[in-house]
Amino acid sequence: MPHFMNQKVNHSLGSEIIRLIRPYQWIKNLLLFSPLFFAGRVAESTLLTVSAGVVLFCLVSSLGYLLNDWMDRKTDVHHFSKKSRPFAARTVSGKQGILLAGSLFFGICILIALYPLPLQLIFYLVLYTVLTCCYSLYIKNVMILEIFCVAIGFVVRVQAGGAAADVAISSWLFLTVFFISMMISIAKRVNELKELGPDIAVLHRKSQAGYSDNYLNSMLWACGSITLVVYALYAVEHGALVVYSVVPASYGIFRFIYLTDLGRGSDPIRTLFSDRQLLGTTLIFLFFLTIVIYY
Repeated sequence: MPHFMNQKVNHSLGSEIIRLIRPYQWIKNLLLFSPLFFAGRVAESTLLTVSAGVVLFCLVSSLGYLLNDWMDRKTDVHHFSKKSRPFAARTVSGKQGILLAGSLFFGICILIALYPLPLQLIFYLVLYTVLTCCYSLYIKNVMILEIFCVAIGFVVRVQAGGAAADVAISSWLFLTVFFISMMISIAKRVNELKELGPDIAVLHRKSQAGYSDNYLNSMLWACGSITLVVYALYAVEHGALVVYSVVPASYGIFRFIYLTDLGRGSDPIRTLFSDRQLLGTTLIFLFFLTIVIYY
């Protein structure tokens, strides 16, 4: 085979590997910074430790995506977009997947060995790894429990950030992250039912057999409402100007539910960056809090 054709194949494989590890999803791991941010201590020396924790969680989450895609390779063919995933489309082989997983694991071990990390952070990293494996191997097929499992994964990230920064996690932060994560997970199930229909959705995700449109929408609104109440209580407790952040927070949640109703809530990261209003509201919310907390 000519040399230029080898380059084309390698480039294609590289693109597929990037799709497997899903770097755009790493933004979720920025949650590790939230305890430091809300405590008003971003400028402290622990920022470097938290950053190392973020890198570790990015590598572990990519390992989780790898395992999940391998386990779902036969069911993903029933989804109009997921059928093009590397394992489902057979553009990446099992052996190549094992090599990629080994490389990610090696990177995790090297970082842990080279950088002094708090034992509690390592504990949460292991807990998140176990949780991710249990989800991919079994829990994702159990209705309701699978949604809770995903939400707990987000909470573990926050706890890990608190451990890395040596910051106690506020009950309000814990509850806000938990319920907004529930809302995001439910929105994904709502969109799957809309996009695929109940018959095909069950083939793609077994847990969909126990859901209905009415039930999922009720859960979506319940979790969205609870998120707002919990955050509002946090804002009132902190007083001053923080209470005004409830306005963009409310708009953002109602906008996300609206987009979910339109069938655009299947991927929260893509939904965030594809909708100007949602992205703008999120930036306003974060900018406002930054001003209030640090100035």
